Amino acid sequence: MKNVILATLLAMFFVAPVFTNAAEPILPVKTEPTTVVKKEKHTSFKSFRKATEKKLGRKLGLFERIGLWYYTTLTPEPEFDAKKANNQALAGFILGVCSLVIFPLLAIPGFFLSKSATTKEKLAPGTLEPTNKSLAKVGLILSIIGIVYLFVLIIYIAILIGAYGMGL
Repeated sequence: MKNVILATLLAMFFVAPVFTNAAEPILPVKTEPTTVVKKEKHTSFKSFRKATEKKLGRKLGLFERIGLWYYTTLTPEPEFDAKKANNQALAGFILGVCSLVIFPLLAIPGFFLSKSATTKEKLAPGTLEPTNKSLAKVGLILSIIGIVYLFVLIIYIAILIGAYGMGL
């Protein structure tokens, strides 16, 4: 069994350079840089209230002012570092692949890194580059597969220990 697995891995290692063109896209891919648009930040609540009243064309009522104050002061804007999110997507993908190839426990941090990167992309679209967005999704899927593989491996080891302990 070990020889079959070793032969398969060696065959994949030596045959992989032949299929290097398979990774190239058939259609041209747009690589336009995207930027995250930040909300306009006002220096004070009063200036934000005045701008809102100007947009609406009327004065704000008491409850509207309270809601606006709550919105501006108590709920901070999520500010994401695009470089950090892109690095998380790449790290999540690498850990997802390594969880299937090297060590299944790497699936757990890979899952959290990929999930964090996709969450940041959902909250602020344009944070991730298109290639890193797909890497985050693939890393999430590979990490889930790695976690399932880890559970199957744990169950298998538990069955082996149980069978060996019973003298079968």
